[in-house]
Amino acid sequence: MKEAEDQSQGRKLLTAVERILSDTDSLIALAEQHLRKAREDKREASEEVVRYFSTRAAISGGLAAAPALIPGAGTLVAALGGALADMGFLLKYEVEMALVLSYLHGFDIRKDEERQLAFLLASVSTYDAKSGENALVDMAKAEGVAIWKYAPREVSKHLVSVMTKIALLQLSKGLVRALPLVGIAVGSSMNKVLTKRVGERCIRDLQTRREFLSTESARKEQEEEVVEARVRPPAKKKSAAKKSAKAPARRAAGRKS
Repeated sequence: MKEAEDQSQGRKLLTAVERILSDTDSLIALAEQHLRKAREDKREASEEVVRYFSTRAAISGGLAAAPALIPGAGTLVAALGGALADMGFLLKYEVEMALVLSYLHGFDIRKDEERQLAFLLASVSTYDAKSGENALVDMAKAEGVAIWKYAPREVSKHLVSVMTKIALLQLSKGLVRALPLVGIAVGSSMNKVLTKRVGERCIRDLQTRREFLSTESARKEQEEEVVEARVRPPAKKKSAAKKSAKAPARRAAGRKS
């Protein structure tokens, strides 16, 4: 019963974030804008994207704690509703950041599976940054396969699981938001630092994914070459009888000339 209630919190958080995400075309335009500013330097563009979204996450952190200025009900909203509301906006910016970074690393974020992976990458990175754990590595080890090879159904399952962990973690640490002014300052600075860490983590994981895909591609090419070599018919050898029959003919032709 308790587990079902916890998962319900995770699904609510996931649904809320999905509803407030910017559309894909806007995110692609943002990626192209930063890429132009960085003069086609993808690494510099990625760093600028992280700074861009960490600033917006800082603003959302301060606004989410603002209800604490209202006595009574405002304190409850800041401590309970405010905590999840802040996390919803934080995840919005971090998922959008993961999508933009995915695009800069050459992945087509118009595809549903790429959007799901970016969502999982952002949420896992957020949980890791807040909890100090490494959910992405743990998940990959548990499954015995790289996370990038997960089927859409597996990605969806893990996404709900991580969102549930984030919701529970956020609610347990949300009481500081109930303190007027202090909550605003803490919320703003924590969100900025957290989003910066998440962005750096996303960049590392996307680079790892790109290397993984390159290695997989090279491995498949080698396997195809081996298979092709095995099924290729062997070259026909001339029989000894035919060779010996041709030899006198060549000698006779030589004498006539």
